[in-house]
Amino acid sequence: MLNLTPRPFAVLRYLVENPQRLITHDELLEALWPETYVQPQVLRTYILELRKLLGDDPGCPRYIQTVPKRGYRLLTSVSDVAGSAAQSHSSALVGRETELEFLFEHLKRTKKAERSTLFITGEPGIGKTALLDTFCSQHCHEEGLRIARGQSLEGFGGKEAFYPVREALNDLTSAGDGKARTLLAAAAPGWLNGNGSSSLCELCEALESLAANHPLVLIFEDIHWADTSTLDLISALARRRSRTKLMLLASYRPSDIDTEHPLRMLEQDLLTNSRSEELRLGPLNKQAVSEYLRRELHSEKLPSGLSSLIHQHSAGNPLFMTAVLDHLRAQNMFRMDDGQLNLRVPLSEIELGVPEGLAGIIEFQLEKLTDEDRRLLEAGSIAGTIFPAWSAAAALECTIDEVEEAYARLVRRVRLLTIAGHDELPDGTQSAFYVFSHALYREVLYTRMPAARRAQWHRRVAERLRIMFAGHESNVAHEIAAHAEAGGLVTR
Repeated sequence: MLNLTPRPFAVLRYLVENPQRLITHDELLEALWPETYVQPQVLRTYILELRKLLGDDPGCPRYIQTVPKRGYRLLTSVSDVAGSAAQSHSSALVGRETELEFLFEHLKRTKKAERSTLFITGEPGIGKTALLDTFCSQHCHEEGLRIARGQSLEGFGGKEAFYPVREALNDLTSAGDGKARTLLAAAAPGWLNGNGSSSLCELCEALESLAANHPLVLIFEDIHWADTSTLDLISALARRRSRTKLMLLASYRPSDIDTEHPLRMLEQDLLTNSRSEELRLGPLNKQAVSEYLRRELHSEKLPSGLSSLIHQHSAGNPLFMTAVLDHLRAQNMFRMDDGQLNLRVPLSEIELGVPEGLAGIIEFQLEKLTDEDRRLLEAGSIAGTIFPAWSAAAALECTIDEVEEAYARLVRRVRLLTIAGHDELPDGTQSAFYVFSHALYREVLYTRMPAARRAQWHRRVAERLRIMFAGHESNVAHEIAAHAEAGGLVTR
């Protein structure tokens, strides 16, 4: 399954619908986004993304040919496999049967003109888009059902008002749905004219007119990046009391918004007033990981312990799970012996580390944090995936109270860390301890630190252990030795 954002997917779909024919830049832009200005050079970015996903070499293309200064051509012939699309998507998703059933139940209510607003939340890589892909593929061929889908983009130079809304409705009206275009033009003429004169009320009425007789599934993805106008529209649609066959699905990452973000306050208010529900995606269980591995490795019987290893290392995050398997494949860790899948080396000798590509994703997330937040997380990484406040305080040379207050603020802002409990220290005082959301985050934080600082912090933690357990050092001899060695000290 190819994971594509809406615009690259629209380009691919148009090429597939017009195979082995030169499609000019102007034709693509006019066909896909007639009412929206899209810079022509952006097409090149979408084509590059498609080539990357398809494994297509631009120098010797198998799928997409670039005709310099003119456009693109899909080289392959196309067969109609629409009938099997839903089955393909459904089989590609693992461990989300309950969530799909939840969405299906809400869709049934929507068909009875019961307005439905759902927030789909979860950490990066947890599978929000994959869930929506599967849900859409299962229902996209239902007669009368409309699906309009748009995605917010991370804005580095400001955010365009209603961006995901425009993308969703432009996609809907450019897909040959003349009736949808007529209804929108009648209810909100300024919207299709591109002059932005339609009011929020007019836009709500336009969407409700689309959903008056046939269900409309309106999907906005990554609304943690959405502009305030889009959030106002979500709020208005969720609060309106008229009966309509409108199902609004909005996905976002809680880790990307703080407690003061307008989205946080919007969702909390809608949930409190029973105007919306939240579908929170958690990690996959080991059974789902095993199912994924059996499918990907084409083997009903897996090497002993493989599922547990990948489940533990990925913490059930589908993106991490996929990256770990790709990493093992790249290292040629699998072999077939008389039809039986085996590992080339014992499980205990496999060193997974941070798979290539995944480190960059994690680094990108960490770069969004402040210097103070990263320093706090790095200090915690010295002691491991689970660490006590006193060890971070030792590394940073501050008091336990100071570091606990700093972590309390950090935990409220980001989801990379949670409070795991409290420990009693030898002097009878209490110290909180914390756990990273994934061991991979801890590993990236630990390895990205300058070696000199990392060693210095290990020495400080070793010294704090000696002071805290003075007279009883033997109780923590192993921990002292480990930190001393990591700090470059010779231990006896």
